[in-house]
Parts: sequence; C-alpha cells; structure tokens
Amino acid sequence: MKRVLKWGGNLITLILAVLMVATLYISVSSRVNGTPKVLGLQMYEVLSGSMEPGIHTGSVIFDKMGVDVKKLKVGDVITFKAADNPKMLITHRIVQVKDNGGALAFQVKGDANDSADATPVEAANVVAQYDNITIPFVGFYLSFMKSTMGIILLIMVPGALLIISTMVGLFREILKIEKDKKLDLIDVTPENSTKA
Repeated sequence: MKRVLKWGGNLITLILAVLMVATLYISVSSRVNGTPKVLGLQMYEVLSGSMEPGIHTGSVIFDKMGVDVKKLKVGDVITFKAADNPKMLITHRIVQVKDNGGALAFQVKGDANDSADATPVEAANVVAQYDNITIPFVGFYLSFMKSTMGIILLIMVPGALLIISTMVGLFREILKIEKDKKLDLIDVTPENSTKA
C-alpha cells in the first residue's frame, strides 16, 4: 500500500511539474512572440465558431509559417490579418484565388458561414497555413491561463504545491533517519550485549 501511495504521489508531482513548465513556457512565449511555437508550428487559439464543425471554438490549431502564397489553392485554410485590424488574426478557407495583374488575393469563407467574407485577403496579409492539427478545448485553457487568475492558479499554486511536496518528503526522510538512529542506539545498549 505504501508503494502505491508513493507511486501516486510521484505521479501527481510529475503531472504538476509538467503542467507548470508547459504553462510557464506558453505564457512567456505568448507574451514575447505573441503566439507560441511548438515543433516549428505556430499555435493559435480559435475564438469563434466560423470554422465549425471542422475546427471548434476553444480549440488550438497549428499553422505552418513562411507560406508560399503562390502555391495556395482553393480549399486551403489560411490564417490572415484582418483588413480593418492588422492585430486581429482570422482563420478561414480559400474559396477563390484572384490574380489582379500579378497581385494575388484570396476570397475566403468560414466553413460555418453562409457567405464568403466581403473583402478578399491580400497575399501580404497571409500569416500562415493551417497544418490540419487541432487540439479541442485547449484554447479555453490558454485564454484562462493568460488572465491574472489563471496565472495564479496555473503557475503559482502548482509551484507552491511542488515546494510543499518537497518539504514533506524531506521532513519524512529526516524522521526516518532519526528513527533509524534511535533503533541503532537500542541495539547497542548493555541489556542487549552479552558477557564473554
């Protein structure tokens, strides 16, 4: 039973450590770079349902950076800067490729939308291409993680629990050493010794 409890405690400690490190990495990299990168792919949170049912609200998608816009075709899903707000990124599917005298533009549409977006996306506004990797619900976690309460609960609390767990482990080891010393002293007392 003790072995199972020790194994369970070690597993919980490992999970807390991994959660804290991942949260810290994503939190810092999103503040420094805007969006975190994982294995060379850019990670984006999906904040709306415009691409459902393929990409659900609250999912995380992974995009390839450095897209060759000349190779994009109808059916590809791209992430681009909104024409009216360059800080806002949108992910939609290309429904038409337009060539305006050498200047490429893409008519895009959200899969769940009834009609295509009003303004075509200029090639210069294309940021990345969707790599067909989606993790459901993680976007909710990332949004929460960026909030003050999220930082407290997801970084500070696991950190405190890891410190407490380490201190409890050290305290147990000290008690065990003290107990072993007392047993050693009992073994060498005169009652236990024999006369030659």
